[in-house]
Order: sequence, then C-alpha cells, then structure tokens
Amino acid sequence: MDIQIENLMPEGFVYEKTYDVMHGAVNGIALLIIPVKALNQFRIQLHADIEKSGVKDNFLAFLQELKQRHSTIQYTGYNGNDTITLNVESTERDDKDNLTLIVSELTSKCLECGIRNCCSQCRNVLPLRAAALDGTPVLLCENCFTQEINGTSGQNGQKENIFLGLLGAVLGTLLGAVLWVVIGMFGFIAGIAGFAMVFCGIKGYDMLGRRLSRKGIVICIVTACLMIMAAEYASLGIVIYQELGDMYYLSLVDSLALVPAFLEEPEVIQGVAKDFVIGYALAIWASFSSVRHIWRQVEQSQKPHTVVPF
Repeated sequence: MDIQIENLMPEGFVYEKTYDVMHGAVNGIALLIIPVKALNQFRIQLHADIEKSGVKDNFLAFLQELKQRHSTIQYTGYNGNDTITLNVESTERDDKDNLTLIVSELTSKCLECGIRNCCSQCRNVLPLRAAALDGTPVLLCENCFTQEINGTSGQNGQKENIFLGLLGAVLGTLLGAVLWVVIGMFGFIAGIAGFAMVFCGIKGYDMLGRRLSRKGIVICIVTACLMIMAAEYASLGIVIYQELGDMYYLSLVDSLALVPAFLEEPEVIQGVAKDFVIGYALAIWASFSSVRHIWRQVEQSQKPHTVVPF
C-alpha cells in the first residue's frame, strides 16, 4: 500500500494525515475509511443502530452478499452494538474505484432499509462530526463532542449526590444483610452474602447518587462492612429468640435487646469474632475481583479525554 492515500479517496472524502483516516459521507451516510497497512487493507466503518431498524437480519444478509459480489472484501462484521465493519483488500491501481463502488452500495442499502447513522458514544441518531478521541477516529454527535471537549463525558451531565448515594448504598447493602441473616439461620456463613452487600450497595449508590465515583465505591465498601456487623447482630438476636423465646416468653425485639448482655460472655464473643473473621474473609474473597473491575471502570471514565475535531 505505497500509493498516495489522497489519490484513492472516494469523492466527498477528506484524508486526515495525522490520524491516517478518511472521512466523508455518501448518500447522506457518514463513514470512516482507515488504511490498515499491516494487512494491506482498508477498514470501512459505519456507525448505525441497526437493532432498532427492524431489518437487522436483512441488512446482515446483504453484507454477506456484498462480500460474495466483491472479491476484494475480505471481511464483513457487526459488533452487535453500533458498528458495521468491512475490510477491503488494497489492489492499489483500482482502490479508488473499489472503495467508491462498495461505499455506494453500502450506503444505498442503508437508505433502502431506513438505517441512519448513530453516535459512536451515545448511539443516538443525530447529525455526526468526525473527530479523533484519544487518537482513535470516531463519529460523534454534537452533544457527545461537547461533553468530551468539556471533560464531562461518562457523567451524563449530572453531579454526584453523595447524600442520596449513601442512602442508596444503605438500602442496597440492606438486601445483602437480609441474605446474610437468612443463610446464618441455617448455620452457614457465605461469601456470596458479603458480595451481595457490596454489589447491591454500589448499584444503589449509582442509582440514587446519579453517578459513581471512587469516593462512592469506598463509601459502599465501608457501608457493607458496617452492615455485616449489623447483620451478625441481627443473626445473634434471632438465635436468642429461637432458643429462649418460648421458654422466657421473649419477643424478637426483646431478643435483640438482649444481644449486648450475651456479648459479655467470653464464649459468645469468641463465636462472634470467629464469624466476623470468616465472614469478612469470604466477603473480600468473593467481592475483590468485581470491585477491582468496577474501580478500574470508574477510574477510566474519570480520565480526561483528548478530542480533536476533523
């Protein structure tokens, strides 16, 4: 692929030499054409939400027919989300004619099926503009482009509400606490209950707090640790109720009120301490991988992006 890229672009396309990408529109459909020199191919990228078009199977079948008609097409694919990709082999001499014909047929099919471009970030069907996001060519709507420029992408334009987030974390971890108590009634300690506390706490924080930050994850973990203590306290109260309730006519509330007195007994303290050690160890073991993954996702989403318009 030694030929000058500028000499093989389809009509209406512009070549951005810095990012080695051609961008333009055919039949009103915006496309990216990226030279893949290592494979001696061109990658044509179409961002469109074919899931909502109602003609997904028809369009995917068309891509296979297109590949059969053009021997230069080495690959056609759909990522199941919003990107259709065609890899076209470079023949140098006929590249311009091949690319022009293929993008013309591709976009004509889009018009026939009522398929329109969608933003590669938010997937909304809006007018797009080509840009380089962290050095990667993309097609963005004006809203996502502005968010990237202003450093607010991934935040949905909303500010984190720590108070409501904390409330969501408490409600979420409470679900896990119920699971902890139920499992404890059968004489078991399960790491899945600790995982449920952390996971539900994070989900609750994200839902009510409107945005999840690293600070929010820490709050959720601390809340889960405290909720494990509360769940263990409740479990001990239920044991007292089951063992002594009928004998001393104790209600569940009375049994819970007796927990501090029972905790003065060395044997009870030892048993509770053992449950805590095992419970926290299992909770950490079950939750560590998931929390680390969420932490990295949040960390990545909060990193400032570099966006350069074409």
